[in-house]
Amino acid sequence: MAYNFRNRNLLNTRGAYLGSSGSDSESQDDSDPDFLTPSRTPRRSTQNNTARAGGASSIRNLSGKRARGNGEEHKRGLRERHRRRRKRFSQVPQAQISRRTVLSWLIGSGVIEEKEAVWYVAAQSGNILGEGKVNREGILCSCCSGQLTVEEFEVHSGRKTRKPYQYIYLAGSQVSLLDCQIEAWEDTEEEERRTFNNIQPASKAVDRNDDACMVCADGGDLICCERCPSTFHPRCIFMEIIPQGDWLCPYCICKYCGNGNGNGPLMQCSQCEKKYHFRCGGETLDLMNPPVAFCGSSCRKIYEGLHNLLGSQNELHDGLTWTLLQRTDEPFTGSYGEEEYKRIQCNSKIAVAWLVMNECFLSTVDRHTRANIVQSIVYNRGSYVTRINYSGFYTAILEKNDEIISVASIRVHGKRLAEMPFIGTRGEYRRLGMAYVLENCIESTLCSLKVEKLVIPSVSQLTGMWMDKYFFSRVQEERLVKELSLYNTVMFPSSVVRLHKNLAMLPDLNLSPQENEGHF
Repeated sequence: MAYNFRNRNLLNTRGAYLGSSGSDSESQDDSDPDFLTPSRTPRRSTQNNTARAGGASSIRNLSGKRARGNGEEHKRGLRERHRRRRKRFSQVPQAQISRRTVLSWLIGSGVIEEKEAVWYVAAQSGNILGEGKVNREGILCSCCSGQLTVEEFEVHSGRKTRKPYQYIYLAGSQVSLLDCQIEAWEDTEEEERRTFNNIQPASKAVDRNDDACMVCADGGDLICCERCPSTFHPRCIFMEIIPQGDWLCPYCICKYCGNGNGNGPLMQCSQCEKKYHFRCGGETLDLMNPPVAFCGSSCRKIYEGLHNLLGSQNELHDGLTWTLLQRTDEPFTGSYGEEEYKRIQCNSKIAVAWLVMNECFLSTVDRHTRANIVQSIVYNRGSYVTRINYSGFYTAILEKNDEIISVASIRVHGKRLAEMPFIGTRGEYRRLGMAYVLENCIESTLCSLKVEKLVIPSVSQLTGMWMDKYFFSRVQEERLVKELSLYNTVMFPSSVVRLHKNLAMLPDLNLSPQENEGHF
């Protein structure tokens, strides 16, 4: 028999896509009754750990000798005592903070206090090499009254470890700024912003598929995948004949042979997130690193290229730097080696980047699941629902004097396509070409990774600017429209114009899919 459509026009009448509130805890009265966010398991109390770890009074005494109980358990005890001590601090509303730095985030979170005294402590000797007071712009040096960035304060103190947060301590509690960053990151409010978008069908739901089309994000007459929650309008995927019996969506079939069954198990590429058979193309699973697999060498090179860039500041002109970020939930070991230090900085700057994005855009809330789209993208939050799975996103930031002034979100779907759904600049830096600088950095990176096309959304008022200044073109060619329908790109209302730019030569259409890996 013919495949049965689901009709939910009454539930999914088109509404405003842009919401006025960014809260993930908004009322869900207008969301899908068949889908819900399961209640979260409460975090385990650290009270017992704190009681066991509360014996020592400092991470390192000033003579350079290790205090008893030093280690990750001891550091947790220090952070917990500092957390109790800071309850008297008044948290500063983040909206009132004029500069977006890691220090302003820590102050706004109430983890450190404005004008709190800090020391720079030598790693080996434990001697105090510099003193100052922390503020939202940096550190006010006590010896010269100069306003310095965190890195400048380290150099001013006679060191250049490139890990300044690790060696700058609060004078009162003797907790390092690095431990303060971990404390702020583990705060309940911050944790809520990055939680997995755990949208699942209600236990008694008759219909367990998504209520919005993967391509246009609208409801109506939808065809459902038999293997995942994804749904589609047949017209959106250019389906001319409705299939008989079961049907699998483009995300549940091999990207090469188009078959969802046979030819062995399907693997998911860690970069483009498409499925593939080993026999059809791609690389074998890395048994030393099981979660990582690639559909081909191009996706491996893109993945490795992006991960090699993570957390590294790239110097530009006029004191500007740009950095690629991605949130990670890997546990902290307390060793604070180079990679762990870099992960802590990435996570902290992700939190600051979200504050910048929240200034620049109205909260975009998915009307079916109530997921905050912009927030989910910045924190690269995953989901079992493919349409709101943003785990593959990276965040690019432009900084000057430790202040994040421009932010962009990018996702690479393989060598054929990358998307940049959001790019925003803080108000005082607009019309100064900051977004232009950041966008050029992103394009250069994509070109070096041999990504061929960049797609962006644009409101109609800015379409001319993107086309004239940035050399984008409208997505009009039928072949390109069909190709885009096979990718999980962020969708916007029909009033938003989709633009694209060719970054590299198009592949030879006479080659097979295996030879043109990443084409679909």
